[in-house]
Amino acid sequence: MRLAPAFVRQWNRFAYGNNRNENGEMKMESLTVQMERPYSQFAPAYDQTIGWPTFLRTRRSFEMLAQRYDIQFRNAADLGCGTGLFANYLNQCWDVPVYAVDLSPEMLRVAARNCPGSKVRLLRQDIRRLQLPEPVDLATSNFDALNHLTGDDDLRVAFRRVAENLKPGGYFYFDLITPCLPISTRMVYVRKIRAHNRQVTQLIRWNPTRRIISIAVAVRSIGSPGTKLEFHRERAYSFAEVGCWLMDAGFIIRGVHDEATLRPASGCPTRIIVVAQKAMYRWSGHR
Repeated sequence: MRLAPAFVRQWNRFAYGNNRNENGEMKMESLTVQMERPYSQFAPAYDQTIGWPTFLRTRRSFEMLAQRYDIQFRNAADLGCGTGLFANYLNQCWDVPVYAVDLSPEMLRVAARNCPGSKVRLLRQDIRRLQLPEPVDLATSNFDALNHLTGDDDLRVAFRRVAENLKPGGYFYFDLITPCLPISTRMVYVRKIRAHNRQVTQLIRWNPTRRIISIAVAVRSIGSPGTKLEFHRERAYSFAEVGCWLMDAGFIIRGVHDEATLRPASGCPTRIIVVAQKAMYRWSGHR
């Protein structure tokens, strides 16, 4: 797939500033591309390109760490569930009911197909305003889902909402991209993925000053004219701020692991897995 040079140049501007007109369209030198809602175009191709490889790695990590920390649960919620692969796994392999939460209607439509007849209940909710039908023993959030919260107070608020929806002693298992990205600030990284009848091209730019990862996703169906474009932003978080916000929300941090090795995190890993547990009793600071 070839992207117009004008698109690449102007997307670089998008990665560092506002380049939209009053109608919310991206302004290009020779063309105008409507800004699509994140995952509105990518959702049908997600599992074929990224979803399954990521799920298999996530499942392996979860099983090893669940055994290490003796995580036991009778119900669960997968937050930022995407296409539902991990939610369905929790239900089928751990024999528990699961709430699968995501904000994207397109991803939830795919999740509905991936979770047929199972005890997985799909909920369209913003994690920052999470309200499950009942408290759960386990909340999970995988593959950068929490990095999509880019506002200054978003992650802190999300941690509080997760805590409010967990039972006392319940576990919160999640991963995060850290600011330790091995990416040059002067380059646009291009990743191309082909699967079945679709080709996906990602253009990735890292801004260390703002700790923002800007991603343009171009989806093309083989044999169909035109390319569908959408844009994503993620924010990298340091463990220092994550640890502080978790404790403020009433969590005890049980472990932090390098996602690549599953060893206890040391140095500056690119992605971490955090295992936290909601305190049985919240200390109020008053006698």
